[in-house]
Amino acid sequence: MPLIILPNAFGDAVTNMAIDASLLYTLPSGIAVFRHYGWTEPAITFGYTQRIAEVRTTFTEDLRLCRRLTGGGIVDHRNDWTYALVLQTDLPAAHAPATELYATIHSCMQLALQAQSVPAELAPCPRQCDKTPPALDAPDQCFLQPTANDVTRPDGTKIAGAAMKRSREGLLVQGSIDRRALPDEFDYHTFAEAFQQALASQLAILLGTNEDLRALFNSLRIQQERERFESEAWINRR
Repeated sequence: MPLIILPNAFGDAVTNMAIDASLLYTLPSGIAVFRHYGWTEPAITFGYTQRIAEVRTTFTEDLRLCRRLTGGGIVDHRNDWTYALVLQTDLPAAHAPATELYATIHSCMQLALQAQSVPAELAPCPRQCDKTPPALDAPDQCFLQPTANDVTRPDGTKIAGAAMKRSREGLLVQGSIDRRALPDEFDYHTFAEAFQQALASQLAILLGTNEDLRALFNSLRIQQERERFESEAWINRR
């Protein structure tokens, strides 16, 4: 039951979301994959339950807006490091409670950041501390207000957050790191390797290889998902 690291890729918002969705629904039994991807266009993604009218009011620039499968808030991808972790349903980790898995993933990220001398903490639950989160006039934006177990700097600046989608086929985690919260000289390649190794260890999944990665990409399903994510019905569903 390996964790397969996919090559870094770049795509537009619809393609990036379509590949993540296809992996969730079509991975072979017992497989987990991790992929990091960039963006070929200025893009905003927003959570499945968010209202499109509020998103458009918040971002008036000429940006690609794309509704995600996962929940969470608005993510501005113009200066972030984006990743996806997909766990096929036969893996025990795919059935871990969401809050527990969220904390585990971000603990792994915290260790990888600290290995490069970047101080990082996991944000406490607001209900368990004396601080009350400030009220926001705009819709929930990922990097404006940390939630429980997000990765933050000691001063409270948010470094990273994530969102999840669970289905009968498995679990999709989509995460984003705000590059502005990290040093200019930060080594993302070294970070990625340390993060992936920590994930494999903590989720009890062996790092593995697959000689033919094409078997993981269902071209028909990717095209079907592309059509869904670029449709007005999907974007305007709420």
